[in-house]
Amino acid sequence: MLIQRLVEHAATTDGTAAPRYHRSRAVRWTVRIDEHGTGSLIDRADSNNKAGAQEATPYLTRTSGIAAMLLVDTLEYVFGIPKDETDKAKKAAQRRNDAYLTMLHEWRDATADPVAATVCDFFDAKRHITLAAQLPAAAAASEIVAIMVGNEFVHRRSSAIDHWSGVARRRKGSGDEGICLACGSIGPLLKTVPDMVKSSLIPVGIDTSGRSKRGRDAALISVNTGAQGRGGVLQLANTPLCETCGSQAMAALNHLLGNERHRRRGDDSVLTWWLREPAEFDLMVIDRPELADVKALLNEVSNARPGTSVDHNAFHALTLSANQSRIVVRDWMDIPVHDIRARLAAWFNDHGSTDHWADGVHYVPLWKLVRASGRWNRSAQQYVPGSVAHGLERDLLRAALHGVPPPPHLVPRLLHRIRNDHHVDLPRVALLRLALTRPPYKENVMSGLDETEDDPAYVWGRIFAVLEAIQRRALPDVNATIRDRWFGLAMTQPGATLCMLSRNAIGHIKKLVGKDETRAAGRALDARLADLINPLNSKTGLPSHLDVRGQVRFIIGYNHQRSADLSAARAANAAKKAKEGDGSADGPSADQ
Repeated sequence: MLIQRLVEHAATTDGTAAPRYHRSRAVRWTVRIDEHGTGSLIDRADSNNKAGAQEATPYLTRTSGIAAMLLVDTLEYVFGIPKDETDKAKKAAQRRNDAYLTMLHEWRDATADPVAATVCDFFDAKRHITLAAQLPAAAAASEIVAIMVGNEFVHRRSSAIDHWSGVARRRKGSGDEGICLACGSIGPLLKTVPDMVKSSLIPVGIDTSGRSKRGRDAALISVNTGAQGRGGVLQLANTPLCETCGSQAMAALNHLLGNERHRRRGDDSVLTWWLREPAEFDLMVIDRPELADVKALLNEVSNARPGTSVDHNAFHALTLSANQSRIVVRDWMDIPVHDIRARLAAWFNDHGSTDHWADGVHYVPLWKLVRASGRWNRSAQQYVPGSVAHGLERDLLRAALHGVPPPPHLVPRLLHRIRNDHHVDLPRVALLRLALTRPPYKENVMSGLDETEDDPAYVWGRIFAVLEAIQRRALPDVNATIRDRWFGLAMTQPGATLCMLSRNAIGHIKKLVGKDETRAAGRALDARLADLINPLNSKTGLPSHLDVRGQVRFIIGYNHQRSADLSAARAANAAKKAKEGDGSADGPSADQ
């Protein structure tokens, strides 16, 4: 199914994909042959492309032995530059150069293209040896060289493309005929996949210094030992593919992985996605949740009437990681587009939350949710790089795309972080709300303050926020608030914490009420605290301990109350400024 979908997508590309059996590579050097047959060496490196400019060039995976590419290859093949100065390396470089020259002659003999004869005459006259002497001493044998005649790259000519396709079929063909698993046609079958996925397209993780590890080219299908295949059969015998489907599938996959609009890279995996038919849809809304885009998505899904139409379009998504030189398929999706829209809408509905610093409900980019699982550095006011939960990014991506719960370890880990660093922000609250709204809890948790909610843990969170507000108003210059000192204890032992903090709150309120400028605020805070505590005491009171669910409820209640208080304060300040502005407009100006 996956190969079929890739082949179908290859047929819909707009011409931006490379020709069959070609790969975009960094070409460092160009041999330019003029009308007199004289060659010059051009260095294509610059400050932005130190390895050379990218170019779609003939390419096949070299599994073993010597196998030259047509026209565009390494310095070792084109000029016979050895990897080192040992006799063994020099002899190997000579054999590779001989294979390269043989490939040029085969192309010339198989075509009437006069440019092929020009190129062969240049190399037969040994003029390339003169150019090789012009290479800097630091040039590596692995650097890529292309050939130009005049102002044209020779490998782009139709005769070169056609000849290279024939070479690829001979190298990769199995010599057998059969039914292709992808298209169902009967014809020659491949022995191995004609191309690999470039090493740069699949991340392989982060090392201890925080830098990305270097990977290798990886094969989508690789069975080179008897233990890996069914019945000991090697290579593609158990996955029969014709030459057309195999080459198109790999070309489509490399093209998708190289397209920034259709891929999402993580630390150790990459997601690529596409639609069967072009449509207005961008999966990357999960990383760029602009409010207008999210609201449009929510309205579209909410207003859709099930059963009134059939969605013939399909959404395909593939998550890959690499294990040595093989690809690991982590996830594969093939679902209607309206289903993925509904799942994304549920993702935003389930985690959207209010924020301390801005009004309304906010939606968090997935990468910020992942970062919030790390340790909070209070002095630097940021999350510590490299401290996020391993594999959480892939788990949350799966939760968003499949509509499943986040991983079970998320809530205990997050609660542990909050107990230690006392940091509560929008991404952490969004993660906790997501966990509560999905199984196993499946609770109806509002995105903002719910004054009708009488759950003791949630009300206790609201009470703690009010107690903190009382302290801040009475002691505006306090170095450590009650959250800094007692939040971890409040998360687990609400009864004892309230008893201790209430005594301090009584003193703070007396101080506020005793001053004219703070009397109104003190009475308002005292009334708000009583409105929360009295109904609670008349029923069950606060429990002595909170379980995991109760701790999550406490944090969400705290966040909701604090966000609502700050929103009200912003509204009051805006109203005050507006009133002052109206008064100053009617009164005399400073100049008068």
